[in-house]
Amino acid sequence: MKTTGFQGKRGERGRTGQPEEQRPERFFATIRRLCGFLHPYLWQLITVALVIILTAGARLAPPWITRYTVDSVLPAGRPELLWYAGGALLAASLLEGALVFLNRYTMEYVGQKVIFELRGRLFEHLSRLSFSYYDSVRTGDIMARITSDTEVLRRFFGFAVINLFSNLLVLAGVFFAMLIWDYRLALLYLGLVPFMYHAMKNYAFKVRPLWRVVRRQLAGLTEAVRETVAGIETVKLFAGEEAEIEKFAAENDGYYQSHLEAARISAVWMPYASFLLGVGSALVLWYGGRLVIRGGLSLGTLVGFTGYIAMLTRPIRQTGRIVDLVIRAVTSAERIFAILDTEPEIKDAPGAYELPEVTGRVEYADVEFSYDGQTPILKGVSFTAEPEEVVAIVGPTGAGKSTILHLLPRFYEPTAGKITIDGHEIDKVTVKSLRSKIGLVLQDPFLFAATIAENIAFGKPGATMEEIRWAAKIAQIDDFIESLPDGYDTFVGERGVRLSGGQKQRLAIARVLLTGPRILLLDEPTSSVDTETEARLRKALAEVVKGRTVIVVAHRLWTVRNADKILVLQDGRVVESGTHEELLARGGVYAGINRTQLQTTGGSREGEW
Repeated sequence: MKTTGFQGKRGERGRTGQPEEQRPERFFATIRRLCGFLHPYLWQLITVALVIILTAGARLAPPWITRYTVDSVLPAGRPELLWYAGGALLAASLLEGALVFLNRYTMEYVGQKVIFELRGRLFEHLSRLSFSYYDSVRTGDIMARITSDTEVLRRFFGFAVINLFSNLLVLAGVFFAMLIWDYRLALLYLGLVPFMYHAMKNYAFKVRPLWRVVRRQLAGLTEAVRETVAGIETVKLFAGEEAEIEKFAAENDGYYQSHLEAARISAVWMPYASFLLGVGSALVLWYGGRLVIRGGLSLGTLVGFTGYIAMLTRPIRQTGRIVDLVIRAVTSAERIFAILDTEPEIKDAPGAYELPEVTGRVEYADVEFSYDGQTPILKGVSFTAEPEEVVAIVGPTGAGKSTILHLLPRFYEPTAGKITIDGHEIDKVTVKSLRSKIGLVLQDPFLFAATIAENIAFGKPGATMEEIRWAAKIAQIDDFIESLPDGYDTFVGERGVRLSGGQKQRLAIARVLLTGPRILLLDEPTSSVDTETEARLRKALAEVVKGRTVIVVAHRLWTVRNADKILVLQDGRVVESGTHEELLARGGVYAGINRTQLQTTGGSREGEW
C-alpha cells in the first residue's frame, strides 16, 4: 500500500541536512501541486490578473497626481486646477475599490469551487480506502482534514493568491516609479529588500513546522471530543467525567500552547516590518530633504516618495499575514495529499471481470493472514461451504473467526492461499460485483442517523416500501416498526441510539436481506441480546438462511447445532470439522467447549436454527 502516512517521519533528514518536512523543495512542490487545482479556471485567472494590473495602476496613481500638483499646480498659482487633482484622486480611489471588489469576488468564487471539488474528491477517496487504512488512523484526524484543513485552503485560494500577486505588483511598481523619478532614492528603497527577504525566509521556515504541530494538536482535540460524545454512556456509567475532562484539558492545552508558539513567531513580523518602513522613511526624508534643499530634487518628487513609502505599509505588513497563510495552507495541503496519495490496498486487479450469478459454493484453500505482516492470525485454513449449506465457525476469542468472514468480501487480502466462489478467485473479479453477492451481519451493526426505512434500504436505495416491509417481516421487526408513531419514518438517532441491541440486529438483517445476497455471513448475531429477543432473532435467521450459503460465527454452541458443518478454530487453524453429533462423539475440543457451556448455563437450549 502506497502511503505517505499521517504523521510522516518526524526528524528524518534529507540530503541537505535539513529535516525532511522543512526542505524548500518539498514546500514549493506542494505549492505547485496546489496551483494545479486552478487549471480549470484559467479564464477567470486571466481576468483576475488583468484586474490586478489595473488595480496596481490605480494604487500607484495618487503619488503621481500629488507630485504634479506640488511641482506644477501650486507654483503656477492656479487654484482651479486643484479641482481636477482632487477629482483624479477620487476617481483613482473609486476605481481601485471597484476593481478590488471584482477581484475578491472572483477569487472567492474560484476558491469555493476548488474546495468544493477537493472536499468531494477527498471524501470519495476516503470511502474507497481499505479497512486496513482505518485500522491505523484516528477519526478526529480525518475529520480535521476534511473540514478545517480544507477551510485553510479556501482562504489560500480566495485571499492569499490574489493579495500575494497584487502586493508584489505594487512593490515592483513603487520601485520602478521611484527609479524613474530619482535613482538615488530608489536605491535607498532597494537596499531594504534583502532585509525583508531575509526576514520572510526565516519567518516562513520557522513557523511552518509549528503549524504542523498546531494541525496535529487540533486533530487530537477533535478526536477527544468525538470519542467522549460517542462514548458518553460508558463515560457516565463509570463516572469518568473527570477523567475525560482532564484528557480534553490536556489536548486543549497542547493546542493552545502550540498555537501560541506559532503566534509568537508570527507576531515578530509586524514590528519588524514597521521598523524597516521607519528606516526607509527616515532615509528618504533625510537624503531627499538634503537633495531638495540643494536643488537636486523637486519638492513634489519628495512628497510623492513619502507617499509611496506610506503606501508600502499595507503590502509589506500584509505580506507577513499572507506568508503565514501560505505556510498554513501548505501544511494543510500536505495532510490532505497524504490521504489522496494513499492507494487502496483492496482494488480491482488489471483485467478484473464481473462475478456472474453464483450458486454459492465458497472454498478457502490454505488461507493465511496477518494484520501487521508479522503475527499470523490464520494459518493454512481450508474448508468448503456448499450451496445452501450452513457452515458454523466456533472457537475461543482471538482464534480468527471474524477474520475468516472479513476475507470473503475482500475487506482484507489473504497473505497466502486463495478463496473462490463457484471456482472464481475473488481477487480476479471486481470488488463491487463480489460484494453484491455477499451479505454480512455484524455483531454490533451500524445504523445511520436516518429513518428506519432509509436504514433498511441503504444497500438498495431504489427499494419500494413493499420491498422494505417484506424484508422487515422476514427479519421479524415489522410489527415493532408499525407500533411506532411514525412507523418506517421513525428516526433511529445517531448510530441507532433509540433502538435496543436486538432491534438493531433485526434491522441489519432486513437491510442485508433486501439486497438479496446469495452468500450470507453472520458474525455472532445473537451473542449479546436477551432471551426474548434471542428467540425472535433465531426465528428471523431461520427464514433468512433458506436458499443461501451461510457462514456463521458463534460463541454459543447451541445456536449452531443444526449447522450442516461446524469448523472448530484454534490458534488460527481448523482443528476439527463435522456435524454437532460427530464432533461430540470425537470427544475433542468441541466436546470440551460444549461441556463447559452446559455447566455454565445449566442445561441445553431449545429452538436452534
